[in-house]
Amino acid sequence: MRAPAWIIPVLVVVCTAAGIGGSRLLVAPSLVHTFADAAPTADARTAQMVVEGVKCVDTAERAVAQLNELDGVLKCVAYAARARLDVTYDPARTSAPAIREALEAPVLVPATGEYLFGLYQVVELDGEKIADVDD
Repeated sequence: MRAPAWIIPVLVVVCTAAGIGGSRLLVAPSLVHTFADAAPTADARTAQMVVEGVKCVDTAERAVAQLNELDGVLKCVAYAARARLDVTYDPARTSAPAIREALEAPVLVPATGEYLFGLYQVVELDGEKIADVDD
């Protein structure tokens, strides 16, 4: 028995749609970084941030490096495809606004000694849109 000629294009479209739809359900982190001085704490919190400028693993690594000097950050999980960072922190030592400030700070490029301004901007924090300062 022969299949109709139209069946192959229909299967391709259905499989493509299923793949795209399924990718929205399954999210794998691009980067997981546990900070060296991260001591587990019972009251740790996680801030979910949508960060403009996080586009790939390299930009996620650079964003995580912005948090290296901030005391109290325990872990950062980056989802570059969604421009999202999940930052786990000790609320006794730091806060979500301090983490946001560290992310939005100028970035030092060690090779040239130059600072890059406006590389990252937190546009959403824990599901709440952040109003633009320039508005």
